Amino acid sequence: MNKNLAFYVLFHANNEHGKKAYEAIYKLLCRDADHPFEDGLDIPVYLRMGDDNEYKEIKAIDPKASDKTYILLLIDDNMYCSEVWSEYVKQLISVRDANKGTFIINCVEQSKYALDFNKSLARDQFIRLNSYSLLENWQEFQIRLFDNLIRFIKLKDRIKKLKIFISHSKRDENKIGLLKAIEFRDYIRSKTKLDSFFDASDILDGENAQDQIKKNEEGVQSLIVILNSNTYSEREWCQKEVLFAKESKIPTIAVSLLDGEVRRSFPYISNIPFIRYDNNWGDILVLVLRTALDQYCQAEYLENLRQGLEKDKRESYAVLPFSPEAYSFVYKELEKNILYPEPPLTKDELNVVKTIAGTEKKFLTPMQLLAETINLAGRSIAVSVSEAPDSYNIGYGKAMIRDLTIELSRHLMIAGARMVYGGDLRSEGFTDLFRELSLQYKNYQSEVDREEYFFTNYFAWPIWLNLSNEHKLQFVNSRVKYKTVDPPEDYKGDPNKPIAPINSENNLMWAKSLRKMRIEMESHVDARIILGGRIQGFKGFMAGLAEEFIQSVRAGHPVFLLGGFGGVATMLADMLLGTIEVPSLVNVSRENKQYNEFYDYCKIKGVDMGYAELEKIVKAGGVDVLDNGLSREQNLTLLTSTDIIEIVGLILEGLRNKYN
Repeated sequence: MNKNLAFYVLFHANNEHGKKAYEAIYKLLCRDADHPFEDGLDIPVYLRMGDDNEYKEIKAIDPKASDKTYILLLIDDNMYCSEVWSEYVKQLISVRDANKGTFIINCVEQSKYALDFNKSLARDQFIRLNSYSLLENWQEFQIRLFDNLIRFIKLKDRIKKLKIFISHSKRDENKIGLLKAIEFRDYIRSKTKLDSFFDASDILDGENAQDQIKKNEEGVQSLIVILNSNTYSEREWCQKEVLFAKESKIPTIAVSLLDGEVRRSFPYISNIPFIRYDNNWGDILVLVLRTALDQYCQAEYLENLRQGLEKDKRESYAVLPFSPEAYSFVYKELEKNILYPEPPLTKDELNVVKTIAGTEKKFLTPMQLLAETINLAGRSIAVSVSEAPDSYNIGYGKAMIRDLTIELSRHLMIAGARMVYGGDLRSEGFTDLFRELSLQYKNYQSEVDREEYFFTNYFAWPIWLNLSNEHKLQFVNSRVKYKTVDPPEDYKGDPNKPIAPINSENNLMWAKSLRKMRIEMESHVDARIILGGRIQGFKGFMAGLAEEFIQSVRAGHPVFLLGGFGGVATMLADMLLGTIEVPSLVNVSRENKQYNEFYDYCKIKGVDMGYAELEKIVKAGGVDVLDNGLSREQNLTLLTSTDIIEIVGLILEGLRNKYN
């Protein structure tokens, strides 16, 4: 995660596209949870949502939480009419004015009145699209956003324009290289309305490109697009431009204009993103801007990772913000071991590079580096997670919680651990997420034996009665072992027939069954991570994550409690810190009518619901009951942190201290 930059999406609670826009931007700038082993930009994306009724208290944004802060304000009709948002934005502007150069507010026009929202928000701070829908103008939005971000994080003077240099051949028989260069230049200047952001002057004078780029702060402002036509590889100046781009580490992409036969391609037009020209210059602009932003972010992320190593190891590594290749040996960095972005080189690629560099040289991605520093082989780590109902209100949406869950799981699996979850079969639930993660991890490995499992998913009765053959096939194929737990011993009905939790009597059997599953699961794990969690609407004696917390402490297993994302985990953290007591959890849960009736039923029946034991645990030792290999100060950080890299690092350090 990029600690140098924090990105916030702000929208009115009634903005019909607000949450969808946040989720899409999260995938764009941080990571796509649907593809966990594809590396993202690692920019943390938070949100702020509010209105004049239920969500009047909008959480403040701390400018000191990161080196730079980027605010994206979605101004729709609802926000324009909101007094709460009007006052909140005034406060933001004060923060911006006190932190010039490191705090920016960028507005998206989603109302015809948006430009009138606040006179201190200059018109040049607005992203104005073809319509008020950000998602319907997604390509145009990406171009504007990437350009703004690159200038914000990379250029000292944000007013300066990024320059796209178009490298092309003029010698094609059909003149396609020249014609498409002119077409692309004109597109940048006029058709996309980006002429104020991109300076395309002199892009057709290829002979002067190197001198022009060198003048732009040694290429900091420059990006290169190669129009790879049939004669491109044979042109001397084109070859010089390619080599100069690589030597200078200028973000570069190639556009294929190839037609028919090409006898020989220039070998160094490689190791860069490629796109086929398909009459859409917008896609090409998005790719080159994203490539630049990715390269800049990877450089910062990898350097932060390197700085976190012990001194001797830190000095033995250098950073490349892209995958190494044969040509990379022109860089002085190749004198050392190399850290580079995910995914890892294939065995064949690595053999070629090591043939040149020497077999003793190390080339590692962050996850491969992790595997060297911690070994959790033979350890099972349980993940207690469900979406917190209040996550949007406190600034952390569905995308971030799922992303954190994936980041934890994939890092632990890379370190050799096997994951455990007590799940259900709800659509888009975490059972499906873990199955997909396990499948992608299986595919990430070159060869995986059929008997090797990465996840174990426990199912309580009667939930497992809903497991179809298709579910079982998917689990086995994904290398997920599914474990079914029998009904409670005092259940007298037919175990092959489900019962619905429609009354307190049936609820009691469900609660006993869930407790039995959690006890059995706990006997097969070595540590537990707790995140989020529903406070209402559950089927057990108490909120599921609270009950799993009790079982873990009772078993003496290390517990990592992530309290910064709302839900049950936050309430448990507050209990350990002494800011609330157990009855607070009881009272909130009893606001649900069905659970309130069940609670009273259990009291009448004399059933132990577990709250007394939870109170005993909380009062016994506070934070010390976590016993997870971390110091008290480190646990206090973990109880409140929302920084994914910080959280992952602390959990790995605790597990290393406990088991290595």
